[in-house]
Formats: sequence, C-alpha cells, structure tokens
Amino acid sequence: MSLLNAVICMRREVWVGFMFFVSALFVSVNASAEVVFVENGVGRAPAVLLADEGESVHPVVISAEASPEVEELAGELADYLGKMSGAEFSVHRGDGTSGIAVGTYADFPELGFEGMFDPDDLTRRDEYLMRSHDEGLYLIGASDLAAQHAVWDLLHRLGHRQLLPTDTWEIVPELDAIRVSVDDFESPDFVNRMGPRSAPWSDRELWSRWRNRNRITSSFTLRTGHVYGRIIRRNRQAFEDNPEFFALVDGERGGGRGDKFCISNDALRELVVEDAVNRIGPDDDSISMDPSDGASWCECDECAEMGSVTDRVVILSNEVAEAINDLGFDEEKYVGIYGYASHSPPPSVDVHPNVIVSLATAFIRGGYTFDEMIDGWSPRTRFMGIRGYHDVHTWSQAMPRRARGGNINYLKRNIPYWHERGARFMNSEASDSWGANGPGFYFSGRVLWDVDEAGRAEEIVDDFVEKAFGEAYEPMREFYHMIAEDYDTVRTSDDLLARMYGHLAEARALTDDPDVMTRLDELTLYTRYVELRFKFGDAGGDEARLEAAQNMFRHAYRMRDTLMVHIQALYRWLRRRGIDMPGEANPGNRLTVGSEGTDFEPWTTTEPFSEEEIAGFIEAGLENYEKLVMPFEPVSFSEDLVPAADALDLPEVSTGRFGRSDSCFRGRHRMFTWFEPDGEALRLEVSAGHIWQNRGDAEFELHSPQEETMEPVDTASVPPDEETREIVLGSPYEGLHELKWSDGHDRTDIVFPDDRAMTVRSCMERPARLRNNRHLYFYVPKGTETVGGYTTHRRTRILDGDGNRVLDFGDVEGGEGYFNIPVPEGQDGRLWKHERGYGTLMLMTVPPYFARNERGLLLPREVVEADSE
Repeated sequence: MSLLNAVICMRREVWVGFMFFVSALFVSVNASAEVVFVENGVGRAPAVLLADEGESVHPVVISAEASPEVEELAGELADYLGKMSGAEFSVHRGDGTSGIAVGTYADFPELGFEGMFDPDDLTRRDEYLMRSHDEGLYLIGASDLAAQHAVWDLLHRLGHRQLLPTDTWEIVPELDAIRVSVDDFESPDFVNRMGPRSAPWSDRELWSRWRNRNRITSSFTLRTGHVYGRIIRRNRQAFEDNPEFFALVDGERGGGRGDKFCISNDALRELVVEDAVNRIGPDDDSISMDPSDGASWCECDECAEMGSVTDRVVILSNEVAEAINDLGFDEEKYVGIYGYASHSPPPSVDVHPNVIVSLATAFIRGGYTFDEMIDGWSPRTRFMGIRGYHDVHTWSQAMPRRARGGNINYLKRNIPYWHERGARFMNSEASDSWGANGPGFYFSGRVLWDVDEAGRAEEIVDDFVEKAFGEAYEPMREFYHMIAEDYDTVRTSDDLLARMYGHLAEARALTDDPDVMTRLDELTLYTRYVELRFKFGDAGGDEARLEAAQNMFRHAYRMRDTLMVHIQALYRWLRRRGIDMPGEANPGNRLTVGSEGTDFEPWTTTEPFSEEEIAGFIEAGLENYEKLVMPFEPVSFSEDLVPAADALDLPEVSTGRFGRSDSCFRGRHRMFTWFEPDGEALRLEVSAGHIWQNRGDAEFELHSPQEETMEPVDTASVPPDEETREIVLGSPYEGLHELKWSDGHDRTDIVFPDDRAMTVRSCMERPARLRNNRHLYFYVPKGTETVGGYTTHRRTRILDGDGNRVLDFGDVEGGEGYFNIPVPEGQDGRLWKHERGYGTLMLMTVPPYFARNERGLLLPREVVEADSE
C-alpha cells in the first residue's frame, strides 16, 4: 500500500508553497489519502479517519432543516467518497457535532459559527469552512452553494477532477483509506466567476455541472445582458403611441437599428423604471440595464445636453437602481451594465452604489486603453467587474492558439491584474471549444477563486495532463504546451497538424487505459476537425468551398457530443459566410435537424466513429504532414495597425502593384484600410465578371473592430457584367477597418486610391494569395537582424532600403522553402521591396504587412511606437 500525503493549508501565503507537493503526489490511483493541514509549517489540526479498507468511519450529516439542495449534495458526497474508497457512506440527520457535517452555518446553530459568516454581504456569500475535529469534519458554508463549494473542494483535494464538462473527462481516484486533517476558511477573490460562462445553444446541464464542481458558480447572480430591445418588445404599445421614446437617428425617431432610447425624455425613463420595478422579484439579486448591441444612439439636442452616451446609460441605470431599492425587499438589489462600445468611455457622473459596471476588454471606444478605462471608471463606481472574451466562435472557429480563454499566459497575467485594479466580478463570453481551450477554461476557474493560483500555472496544467493521460503524460504535455501556452511560435498549418497528430500517436502507444484512450480519441477527432477547417480556408472556388464546408461540418456534427467544437455556432458561422446550409432558416441561424437520427446528407450523420476510422486519421496525418524546422526564430506581431508613413518619416517611393495587372483579383481577399476622423468614405472603381459572368455579384464588406455586433459597417455589390462602377463604403467609426470581398473566382478589377492606406497581411497563419509579378513594400523594424519567411515560388526578389538585391528566390533550392536574409548595416528601420513577386510570400521575423507605397502601409502599433521614439 502506498501512502499519499497531501498538504492543505489555511493561509494563502502558505498554500502556494505546498501546492506543488499536492499536485505531484496525487498521481497514485490506489493510495491512502491523508489530507494534512499545516499552519506556517508548524502544528496540525486533529486528524480524522473517514474510510479505511473498504469501510466508512463517519456518516455524512445534514440538519433536520436542510434544504433539498443540501440533502442532494450530501448524497452526492456520500456517493463520491464511496466511489473513491469502496466504502458505503450513509447520510444521517443530526446537529453536526459528529460525522461529516454538510450545510450552512444556520443549519447547525449548535456549532456556534454564526460570527464567521455574513451572507448579507454580497461579497461573502460563497465563503466556507473546512475543519477536521476528533469526531468528524465540518463542511460549512455561508449559503447552500457555499456548502457545495466546500464539498467539491474536499473531493478535489482528494484527487477528483472534472476537467471538461463530459463524463469522459471526470477523474475519480481509488483510495484505500482517507484521513483528513484540515482547518481552512475559503473566500473567493472574485464574487462572480462566470469566466467562462456557458455558450449560447450549448448543453447547459453539462456546463452547470462543470461550473459547480470547479467552484465557478456564484451565489450572487449579476445580470448584464443587452436589454433595451427587450424593454421595447415588452412595452410595444407604449413605444408605438410615443415614437419620441425612440432615439433620433438621422432625423428619424427609431432610425438606424431602432432599439435605442431617447434617454433625455422624462416619460421614457419613467417607463423603463416601471418596467424594471415590475420585473425585479424578492429572489433576484440584480437586473440588467445594459443597452442593446450596436450603434444608433439618440442625436437630439436634449440628449447631447444630458452628456455622453456613457453618462446617459449611467443616469438611467442609477434611476432604476434607486427605484428597485425602494421596494422594501429584505436584501439590496443591484443593476448590472457593461462599460462597452459606445458606453465604454468613463462617465462624468457618479455611478449609483448599487450599479455594478463590468468593463469590456474589447470594443473600446474613444481612444482609451483598457487601463485608462479602469482609471476613469474606478473613482466613479463602488463595484467593478470585467466583461471578457474567453472565446468567440466568430473569431476562432474553435481552432487552437486563437482564443484568449485558451491562452494560459494571457489568463495568468490578466486575471490577477484585473483583481489588483479592483475588479471583483467576471463575465466572459465562451464557446464549446474544449478541444482548443480546455486547460485554459479549467485554469480560469482556479484563478478566479484564488488569484495566487496564477503563480502555479505550470503545475495546474501539469496536473490537468497527468490526471487525464497518466502514462501518456509526456507527449500530451507537449500537445497542450503547443496549443495552450506557446501562442507566440509561428507555425504553418502543416507543421501544427504534424505535431498534433505526432503527439497523439506517441501518446496512444504509451497507454492501454480505456479511459485515457477515449480522451485521446476525442482529441484525435478534434485534430481532424482542425485539419478540415484548414482545408476549408484553403478551398478556392464555390464548388470546392462547398465541398470543404460539407466535409468539415459533417465531421464536427458526428463528434458534437464531445463539445470539442461548438456545432451550433459552426452552423451559424457557415450560414453567415454564404454557405447554403441544410435546415430551415431561422432568426437564430440554428441547426434544425428534427428528431435525433434525422440526417441531412451530406451535411450530417449520426454514424459513430469506429476505432479503425480514428486510427486512420492519425496514420494519414503522419503521412501527409511534416514538421518544419525554421532557420530563424519567428517573431509575432499584432493586428492592431496604425498609419506608419508620418510617424516613421518613411521616404516617398514609386507606387507598386498588387499583381501583373494591379487591379486584377480572383476569389476571396481582404485588406486593411484606415478611416480618418473626418470620416471620408472609401471609394473604389470596380468591374466584375471578367471570365464567366455567371458566378454572381462581386460582394464587398467593410468591417470595423469597434462594431460590437461584428457585422459589416457597410456593404456593396457589383454585377458580373464587366462594367466599371464606383462603390462607396462608409463607416461611423474612425481608425482601422478591414475590407473583404469575393467574386466566385470570376475575376474582379479594382482601382484603389494611391493616397489611401491599403495593406495586405501575408503570414503563415494567413497567407495572401495575390496575382503574380507584384511589386510591394514592407517594413524592417529597427534592430532587426534577419528577415526570415517562407516562399512558394522562386521567381521573386527582395530589395533592401537602398534598392540592393539581397535575395533572388531563384537561389532557393526547389523554388520553395524558408529564406533567411541578414540585415545589412543601416538597412533596419527602412522600407524594403518585394519585387516581381510570384507565388506566396510570408514574412515571419518582420511585420507581415505589404502595401504599394509608403502611404498605403499600416503597421502594428507596437512597432510604430517603438521605432518613432
């Protein structure tokens, strides 16, 4: 019999020192668990034996007045202690002085813990006590949910893990004996820990179970959803009778999106307050007053006099907070709003003490940095939170190394920092993307409870991998290091797939544990999805693109129960990209396949994957993809682009071209552009349909990162008749924009203005497939020692800042491969030229952005700021 000693400390400063010991020792499956409390390294609480050699020593005890929730919780604890030890644990009712007491402090008045807890304080509702004594163990909380946290904390310390939501990812250790010595009072660092929250259309029951078992569920419910549109719908007749309640947009009441208020209207505010009063109930902690998504704010003089958009949102929220707290409820009620988009700039008015503001980490307006937002909001508000983005499917499509919520380094850096700056609430958007982001989602729960856990990031990920994969730890630790920690290393799709399949193949060879093999199977299916998503991105032409979409979606649908990929979000994403998806169209773009077993061939099937099929994916992956060894260290650059010519004093150069015919494009393309504060529209001369004239219109979309709906801010289309037309694309926002267009590969000619920023990105993650014989410029930052990248064609040259030829790709063996150019003295901080470009050129050590001249070039903000000093 092996002996397992797990150290559990009450004081957080001691906790950190011992947690590696805990993680390292919880590896034995058949073990004797002795959970020991140590305070400052000296002394210990009384040790209590809970189970030994298949026999329980103490029952689970609840009070005679225990709630149904606590009664169910006690049964679950008894069940899991039994699974771990092989003993049968009963549930008794009693006063808690003996046995394993589970419940609230109010359930057990004989224990005298009233002075420890204050559930009326919203920041203390989830606190709990774990204390061993000669007659048993206390698992006592400020609330029913706090008692639940105590139960799952105990089970976690005994080795239980719910790593991902499904049963496949639950770990239940087998223990010969359980002995506990603990005295620990726990209080979460974040009051509300919805980071990540459950995804729209996901399996909420599984998400809820996962949150409960990882102490993410909060006793305080902060509501912050967009509600103005709902208020209008609930009061439709009042708005129809009083059109002045609607925002005035472009001279029209209810113009634009039609879902904003004229907040300066006294009667409107009275209606909104009345609506809130009617909705709030005694069991509700809060009510949301956050505006509907998107722009279309009121432009009337009275609203302008009232203050900024943020001021108006705050004033209305303040009035609601005042009203709902005058209703005589026993507990205080709160209003939740975001600091987001048009109402992200800090207000000039104070926020009511019962209004909780969650600052969004994206869609920030007014030129503020996130730190500046915190600086501006903090003096105005009593409570502050974070509105984060663990994963937005539109941004990531469940691919590895894309989402913030999968990036361990981002999470360990920012969550403690937000707490340091005063944030106590977390609400973060997420998706069923557990294949890419599982460790990050799990890690978030640990850090949101205790920000000091961020210092143990590597140990927590180690524990995750060891618990999930046992003997296959080594290759799977490399697998997760690559997709969850090493976000900065630039990789080709082939290289990434070669490594993912390779790690999985190695792991499968190291284990015959059926539970581990099932987890490896799920990650193999996820890796195959990643492969098919890359193929969809590479597909050219409508037919090839449709076939690639079908292959990807069919595979994702077959593996939907794993939650590795969010099938409903993928369905919606494909629909929005013009793919003719099966099922009836509906407002939510949700997949409607009817009853289980109904297939929409060739899109869906309920056929399960066979063992041979899964093994075949790995075999084919190893054969089709190779790891690439780069002759240089790649450098990552942001997409936060800004104009560079004036800031860097770039010299005037002759205008180049995007290809043999400067204006000739086929297929799908994208470019970055810039809008100055004066809002001058982007004007392009376009003719389409220069080949078949039967592939549909050339469709143009203009996107702004400031548009919170993520919909285009303007669109245009040109019929395929070879006639030249001017299209004009405008935006309500200044700054960076992205222009996207597609033409069914029917060739579209575009004339761009020479004095407008038009920048192409071409890197390993997003290669730009432009026409051949192009002449474009790129920038080599100061201090750069080597220009490295990858080319797919030998007929191309690179010239340095003085026009000297520093590389002719005819010198590259085979005409394809990596290149590595030493930067001559005095040639850094200069514009270089990509001359007579053929194939695809991807830059990997300098900003991967190309333009026809210095005025057209946008560069990463960090590069411009560094090189302009």
